[in-house]
Amino acid sequence: MKILRIIVWLCVSVTGCHAFTGLRSPNLLQKNARVVGRNIPQMAVDSVGSESEFDGQIKDAGEKLVVIDFSTTWCGPCKVMEPKFYAMSDEHTDAVFLKVIGDSSPDASKLMKREGVRSVPSFHFWKNGEKMDIINGANVDALQSAIGKYI
Repeated sequence: MKILRIIVWLCVSVTGCHAFTGLRSPNLLQKNARVVGRNIPQMAVDSVGSESEFDGQIKDAGEKLVVIDFSTTWCGPCKVMEPKFYAMSDEHTDAVFLKVIGDSSPDASKLMKREGVRSVPSFHFWKNGEKMDIINGANVDALQSAIGKYI
């Protein structure tokens, strides 16, 4: 019985190790990156978690359009809009895209209150240090239209 356990353990160990060695293959990783990578956001959206960070980003943007996504972790429509927001940031590289997750910290919650966010998702548009527009709700067409209008 003991020998049978040892043989089974060896078979499982060898099979398991063999299965994982393929994951480290550069060709396999590159192949998967090409297939899967098309839908992965390029992380052109900066997270902002405090009033001072927010104010600094608005100031540093200068004449560029700043689009801010105010959301929370529990919001279903926010989760639906997130990949679309990232895709827009990849498409509009001449604008600054920021994300504030209101329930991530007390400072982020304070920032949302200061900016008058009453519902999520809420998208705010700033240019030249001035708030230009607000779009509330998960409306992709309205968001695209506003970006086109202010860019």
